[in-house]
Amino acid sequence: MSERSKTVAVIGCGISGLTAVKCCLDEGLQPTCFERSDGIGGLWYYRDNSEYGIMTTVYKSTITNTSKEVTSFSDFPFPGEWPNFLHHSYMKRYLDMYADKFGLKKHIRFSTRVTRLAQAPDYEAAGRWVVTSQAEGVSGHVEEFSQEFDSVMICTGMLNNPNVPEFPGLEGFQGEVIHSQAFRRPEKFEGKRVVVVGIGNSAGDAAVDVSRLASQVYLSTRRGVWIVNRIGDYGIPWDLHFYRRFHLVPAKLHVMLFVKSLKRKFKMLYNSLRPAHDLLAGEALITEDMPGCIISGTVMIKANIASFTKTGVVFEDGTTEEDIDAVIMATGYKDTLPLEVDCQALEMKDGHLPLYKLVFPLGLKHNTLSVNGAIRPLAAVLPCVELQARWASRVFKGLAKLPSQPDMEAEVKATDEAMKAACLPNHRHSDFQAYCISLASEIGVEPNFLKLFLTDPVLTLRCLFGPLVPYQFRLVGPGKNDEARKAINTVWERIEKPTKTRPIGPIEDARHLVILIAFCVSVLVVVMAWILL
Repeated sequence: MSERSKTVAVIGCGISGLTAVKCCLDEGLQPTCFERSDGIGGLWYYRDNSEYGIMTTVYKSTITNTSKEVTSFSDFPFPGEWPNFLHHSYMKRYLDMYADKFGLKKHIRFSTRVTRLAQAPDYEAAGRWVVTSQAEGVSGHVEEFSQEFDSVMICTGMLNNPNVPEFPGLEGFQGEVIHSQAFRRPEKFEGKRVVVVGIGNSAGDAAVDVSRLASQVYLSTRRGVWIVNRIGDYGIPWDLHFYRRFHLVPAKLHVMLFVKSLKRKFKMLYNSLRPAHDLLAGEALITEDMPGCIISGTVMIKANIASFTKTGVVFEDGTTEEDIDAVIMATGYKDTLPLEVDCQALEMKDGHLPLYKLVFPLGLKHNTLSVNGAIRPLAAVLPCVELQARWASRVFKGLAKLPSQPDMEAEVKATDEAMKAACLPNHRHSDFQAYCISLASEIGVEPNFLKLFLTDPVLTLRCLFGPLVPYQFRLVGPGKNDEARKAINTVWERIEKPTKTRPIGPIEDARHLVILIAFCVSVLVVVMAWILL
């Protein structure tokens, strides 16, 4: 069998699976994607529970927490006129546009659920896999098929198995209890007293949504949280400020200044939400609405739940709220795969799946299996999973090699220890910037900026001191794209375009020009100092 004819099963067609199909095609592989619903997008394909049963999707009101320039695929920028932070309907349109441009949908089997993954009879010699799937026909009849593939990418993510904590008295509570996986819209909670449990972004969004119609919302949390607005200084999206290869000050000082600004901006809110952990130790609550809800009393912050009564909730600080109508458990998910797997390398250990660089399972004779999307970066997911797919497809093609098993096991152990030291208990967050650069180096697409500076100094400065955007990983190496330079050079045009909906006079334009010149002079001074020192 020629390398060009190698087959790859892609399980799931959310953002991980969609870009996996595209990356396989880029390397001359033959992907077949299995998607249990009737459309692409995964989390971003909004569906009411009544349509497909309970499946994990965004809420009706969901807006992205990361801006479009940081969130985009590396070879497919978002339209310039689109907002910087996107309603989920824009994300779904973007994914459809991506699939149409690169002809991906013809490689997807919709309404087909993978039920089992096992090593093929010839795995020891060839590393092949058997994928068993169930396809639902037009009449509703379910047919089961088994098919062998040279390689497999599992792209189902880890948001499949809701984690519902046990509280004394919960079984006897007479109100409604749901997990946030089942929450879509707030209408059913109108006029009710509701407790939302958790302090992640799902909890924050649910509490804000419900508070607009409920008589009172209580947000119960066992810890504090850092609150970050989507809009940073000068109206610029927060992640365009935060994620840069170099700042005008040392990186640690930059984080310290960022934290100081958060403390100053939300000082009163931290009376109940002051976190005891570092900014990068856990997920920040990215919101504009929560501060207003807290200050107006529509959302009240409460301690962790101690127990339930038949009609109320007792909190750990001894306070009680009676006549509670509903509880929304926004308490995360357990790391599990939504299919039967006959492979020891995919067994969970200590609540998570051991993966080399969060992609490749350990202990396999052949590197023909990857788990894409099992990552929780403290920023955009999409660039991370695209790099995972680019790397995995090259490994499957034989164009990239992995280290020895002992070396991979040692790195996984070191990564686990680093996460335990840096993150909150039971949290496994990755540094978005460091992770992207690490995978880019594995693929061979991390630019050599000294070499680039000699040929294009302006572009180099934009890469080093401007936002870390995915297009930087298309400048060199496999998958190099001539449009990448243009995409980087026009980042700020696309950022500003959706805000320029009314013409302004020359005085305002001149002011913007002065600010731009001052910024450029500051960057030049820092670069000269860096070169001289």
